[in-house]
Amino acid sequence: MNEVCGTFTVLLDRDRTAYKAYQLERSRLRSYHPSVVWIYIKRWFQRGEFYDSHGDDTSQLGGDFIVDKNGILRLVYPSHDPADRPSVDDLLKVLRNL
Repeated sequence: MNEVCGTFTVLLDRDRTAYKAYQLERSRLRSYHPSVVWIYIKRWFQRGEFYDSHGDDTSQLGGDFIVDKNGILRLVYPSHDPADRPSVDDLLKVLRNL
C-alpha cells in the first residue's frame, strides 16, 4: 500500500463509537449463515487456524470506511455479513483518487 498510497492512519474502534454512529448492524443469522461458516472452514483448512474473536461481539456486522484528510467520507461500505468486504481494487481506486 505504501507504494500506491503513501502513509495513512488505521483506526481501531474498541468502544464501537463509530460503529454506533454509522448505525452498523448486528445479525446472528447472517453472522452464522452456512455460506459464512464455510468461508471460515476453508480458511482453517488453508491456514490451520481460526481467528480469535478476543471476546468481541461475533454478531457484529462491520463496515469499511475511507476518510480523507478533511474528514470527508470517501468510501462507506457497511457489510452485509462478516465476509462481505470491498475488494482491494475498489479500495485502491478510492485511495488513488484522494
